[in-house]
Amino acid sequence: MTPVVAIDGPAGSGKGTMARKLASHFGFVYLDTGMMYRAVAYLNLSADKLSWLSIADFMAAVRKIPDANLRTDEVSLKTSTISKQPEIRESMVRLQREFAKNPGKKYKGAILDGRDIGTVVVPDAVCKLFITADVKVRAERRFVAIKQTNKQATFDEVYENLKKRDEQDSSRNIAPMKFDESYVLVDTSKETAKESFAKVVKIVENAFAAANMKI
Repeated sequence: MTPVVAIDGPAGSGKGTMARKLASHFGFVYLDTGMMYRAVAYLNLSADKLSWLSIADFMAAVRKIPDANLRTDEVSLKTSTISKQPEIRESMVRLQREFAKNPGKKYKGAILDGRDIGTVVVPDAVCKLFITADVKVRAERRFVAIKQTNKQATFDEVYENLKKRDEQDSSRNIAPMKFDESYVLVDTSKETAKESFAKVVKIVENAFAAANMKI
């Protein structure tokens, strides 16, 4: 069984930053599944085209795209549309499972983050985390980041967008964002990034120890 950590949570929760840090700490390979959907939107890939792609081919295509191109409002709008298409999600899940199953010889395991990783993509992951924070705290964190590139942004806009995104992600018919008793809930509202990371490292270590797996 491949060592896999699944991380889910709402937008702005810091799960991506946490996933990258954990991957570096444990020697795992990391996959940002949200970026995959943005790449599909940017490349205008159909479900038919995705059906014959391997994860290696897909990631090779993604690496050629400047990150800024994946973060535009136009791509965000397209991403919101294509991510609701059952055929696209089916293809994405196939590629994500392929990634989790074959992380590569130089890596000890894989870490994937998104909205439905532990519920749909890899429900048998050794460790499943749901990272969240109060919506106001998440909005404050995201507002600081957004202001660096968009001076016109307002806190109210960021706050309302996050609330809307939470509602959409939790209520969608296909693979809604949710968690159950198989997850460890991590609320970072009142913690520093350093405190949250130290706590999550212990959680991951304990999960793998309980499964009698070395990392």
